[in-house]
Amino acid sequence: MEPLPIDPHIIPQVFYWLVFITCLFLFFSYSGSNNCDKLLASGSMAPALILTIFLIIFVGLRPIHGIFGDTTTYARTYQVISPEFGVIDWGGEWLFALIRTACKKMGFTVSGFFLVVETGYLGFMFWAYKKALWENVWFAMLFAFSAYSLFTYGVNGMRNGLACSVITLAIIIAAKDRKYLIAGVLCFLAMGIHKSTVLPTAAMVAGLFFLKKPKMALWFWVISIPVSLVAGGPISNVLMGLGFDDRADAYMSGDNMQYGNFSHTGFRWDFLAYSAMPVWLIWYVVKRTEQKRLEMGVEKTAEEEESGVYGAGIMADAESMRVFNVIAIVYLLTNAFWVMVIKAAFSNRFAYLSWFIYPLVLAYGVIRLHIWEDQDKKAGLILLGHVAFTMFMYFQGKAF
Repeated sequence: MEPLPIDPHIIPQVFYWLVFITCLFLFFSYSGSNNCDKLLASGSMAPALILTIFLIIFVGLRPIHGIFGDTTTYARTYQVISPEFGVIDWGGEWLFALIRTACKKMGFTVSGFFLVVETGYLGFMFWAYKKALWENVWFAMLFAFSAYSLFTYGVNGMRNGLACSVITLAIIIAAKDRKYLIAGVLCFLAMGIHKSTVLPTAAMVAGLFFLKKPKMALWFWVISIPVSLVAGGPISNVLMGLGFDDRADAYMSGDNMQYGNFSHTGFRWDFLAYSAMPVWLIWYVVKRTEQKRLEMGVEKTAEEEESGVYGAGIMADAESMRVFNVIAIVYLLTNAFWVMVIKAAFSNRFAYLSWFIYPLVLAYGVIRLHIWEDQDKKAGLILLGHVAFTMFMYFQGKAF
């Protein structure tokens, strides 16, 4: 299997413009609505699946070129490995090495290997979004495709992207179906692809069993900002030394400064502002929940008492609120971790440990929760702002 015979610079142009124009058309179709009928309309599976398959092929068979960051590094590594299976290092990223070796043994070219990884990256993502938001997978997947980090982790941070897609499915299975054993197996597999996923795994466990509502996680995120400003250096040294990533020492020291747009150090107020969008939505949901509880004149609704789920019977049913609370807590805790190491070189490697679930928080909130009367219009505006930031960064040359 060979790469697409096109100029490599065309790949990001087609990707970003295709996603932007699609989101723009969807915004116009939603902007005239004064209710939530469009969000709840079914039959959106086909376009979501078609676009997912197209992007898997289009990005997976990209030319091998330095414009795609670590693509060339992955290509060189794949070309020199032996097709014979060796001893598996269970203490490292054993599953990714196994996938790579299996592809080599089957005679796949570099492009074939990349297509396999891209299939897993977007395939697991589609599976998770379909399971979470089956009633409007199209709208949900557009949040995913228009995310600032999606293209980057399809062509540059490939291992991280694939692992986080597996974790996304694990979170949904655990929060929605409460099948903890299956979710645990998926988390184990994800750590076999990129061991840094131990962080969102730990955050998922906290959201499932310890933090019953997002309010405490919200406070933790807020507190992480002054902590980072005052003691960011020492905190980074401690946290980065926990072994979340095999290249942590290089990121901290800046030895790999040649590899991307995040390599310069310093407190990134721009990316903190970007990260704050889901935080605002989570805060607003908590605020609306408390307001509605006061209007109802109850400390807890009957559904909250029965299910033990914060916001059940107020913002949505118990299952929907449980899923939202868990993904909100995962985002807040993992993003707070990134805020505390934000001054480190290559902190984007850790930003993605929260950014991977960023679009799901937005999509799930606006599709499943009853936040506004004119939710179609508000959802369209949020999607437009989401993709507008991505396009702005693309024009600035910082989108990948």
